[in-house]
Amino acid sequence: MNPYREAFYQRQAEWHGYDKPGFAEEKHTQRVRYYDWYTRDWLPRDKDVPILDIACGSGQFLYFLRERGYTNAVGIDLDRAQVEIGRSLGLDCRCATVSDFLASEDPSKSYQLVTMLDILEHFTRDELFPILEAVAARLAPGGRLMVSVPNADSPHAARAIYADITHEIAFTPTSLNELFFCHGLKVAGMRDPWPAPVSPVLRAYRAMSTITRKMEGLRLRLLGFDSPQYWSSVVWALAEKPQAKLQAAGSGDRR
Repeated sequence: MNPYREAFYQRQAEWHGYDKPGFAEEKHTQRVRYYDWYTRDWLPRDKDVPILDIACGSGQFLYFLRERGYTNAVGIDLDRAQVEIGRSLGLDCRCATVSDFLASEDPSKSYQLVTMLDILEHFTRDELFPILEAVAARLAPGGRLMVSVPNADSPHAARAIYADITHEIAFTPTSLNELFFCHGLKVAGMRDPWPAPVSPVLRAYRAMSTITRKMEGLRLRLLGFDSPQYWSSVVWALAEKPQAKLQAAGSGDRR
């Protein structure tokens, strides 16, 4: 285990200055419109389905889900201070590891959506495999896993990978597909989240960046290099668990 992960991520609230619920709620409110953009068409239609947010922090994504009418979402995190802030905002945040939380639940319980935002990169491959096996097992048939991870294809890949002392890994679109494939999941969508066109200024910025990215992509191809499919330093992805196979109505021939 990376000792910096425990030293840093059990004190995230202190690092981010989330010392008061009011400050955290202000930040959560600001993120709502961004989450609307990042998750468009990816959230369950039924707003009562069970949802699990792994590495929930002080509840920023749980807060977004509540604002959008979802009523059955729970989050887990190791930072007790952040968890307490989330709880003070009326969010169902719990201090627990993934393995401990899932082991404490009814084994028959499943989730329609599991979110793991900015967390996969903090595990080694050896650590990540059993975690995703457990998560995939708890997804309902047709359930979805939503992630955001550092994009190793980005021109800012090095910054995305090394900006955090606890990062262990980054992903390309190909390796992310391979990751989910190993756990019986299939990528249903992948998107380039930034710039998020959530205001007139950012809409203009996204339009301008789209043009300049195409120009830079052409330059790279002329130099003999592939152009990134996703340019942002972080990529969002949605994976689905296959629907359960229909069982035969009966066995043997019926005459």
